[in-house]
Amino acid sequence: MPEARTESASRAASSTASPATPYIESRAASRGTLRASDQNVAVVGGSAAGLLTATVLARRGVGVRVFERIETLDHPERTLIVTNRMRTLLGRAAEGSIVNEIRRFELFTDGRSATFELKQPDLIIERRALIQGLAEEARRAGVGLELGRRFHSLQSNGRGLVFEVERCSDGSREEIHADTIIGGDGASSRVARAAGWSPLETVPLVQAIVPLPKDMAPDTVRVWFVPQDTPYFYWLIPESPTRGALGLIGETGPETRQHLEKFLEKRGLEPLEFQGARIPVYTGWVPVRRQVGHGSVYLVGDAAAQVKVTTVGGIVTGFRGALGVAEAILNGGSSRGLRRLRRELDLHLLLRRSLHDFQQADYSELVDLLNDPAKQSLSEYSRDEAWKILWRVCLSQPRLILLGLRGLLTRGRSLSRPRA
Repeated sequence: MPEARTESASRAASSTASPATPYIESRAASRGTLRASDQNVAVVGGSAAGLLTATVLARRGVGVRVFERIETLDHPERTLIVTNRMRTLLGRAAEGSIVNEIRRFELFTDGRSATFELKQPDLIIERRALIQGLAEEARRAGVGLELGRRFHSLQSNGRGLVFEVERCSDGSREEIHADTIIGGDGASSRVARAAGWSPLETVPLVQAIVPLPKDMAPDTVRVWFVPQDTPYFYWLIPESPTRGALGLIGETGPETRQHLEKFLEKRGLEPLEFQGARIPVYTGWVPVRRQVGHGSVYLVGDAAAQVKVTTVGGIVTGFRGALGVAEAILNGGSSRGLRRLRRELDLHLLLRRSLHDFQQADYSELVDLLNDPAKQSLSEYSRDEAWKILWRVCLSQPRLILLGLRGLLTRGRSLSRPRA
């Protein structure tokens, strides 16, 4: 969720770093564990997280090349909703991908509803524009972007790592030597499999682009809880004043598509097109580093299931994982950012376990319990501040604690799965 290698740009490009970059640089400088110019890093996969990791490292003087399977950066169009935190993490690279801002959420279940405003707007971004913007930032930092290169195999060469890539244009292969390899190649990461990580659990996401209903403002997201269709929810997210994406996350692909089609028919919405993807599910922290011989392999983004399992959203958490991996490489393995991310993802897992088997009556009670102070907390804090939301909401409405505990303790299904 990236052409022949470019010449190295001037290190003056570091002056354009996003607000997150100085934090990593200051931590690395204080540790003094890395001679950046001695490092040779390869990123496999031109994902958003992979490109950000490459850019941060290159700005510190690390030699970085990105290898991407596709021949061009013209990904299929697809809009995503993220929190305003993306602006803080990316700076100028974020702006060109933003197509809309969301300032209100409407929740529906069994004839009940609740509405809350957002103090900081959520952002609707276009994935292709985001990737292209990040790729341009990477080039400016001196990253070599090599397109049309498919990862094939990985092994230790006694001094570091060597991996083989296949040129998609003619099938020829070449060997690449690196001290460190970063897998940014998605939920089905071939790098992860080659280095010994277990496959990730994934779930289907299906959505339809529809004309926006006349009674719906383009700055409002609608969410429906229909537990007989999905343990998650339906959403309708405006991508413009006239169009929106209506979708859900399910458990099996064909069944999820059928539920979506019936939901569209029930609401009289005509799909203009359908979109789908497999999304990784966070079932426990995935260690992001493995030693392979004398080299290191890291995972970022979807490849490491760095996804909020409450909403199965992974853009911002993937960026945080990217910054944490860059910090670990620069600091010789230590990353405060990764420790914080793990705590955040574990809390989302706890919340998902408490909600995963909710029935219609449970959601009705949840919506009924959202009093004005609870809504105010939802307005002030984003989904990327789960600890603050949980603390404030529970203080304002203690009965929500009992509802969550009941869901956590009395249901049968579990999201946990053993992993290597």
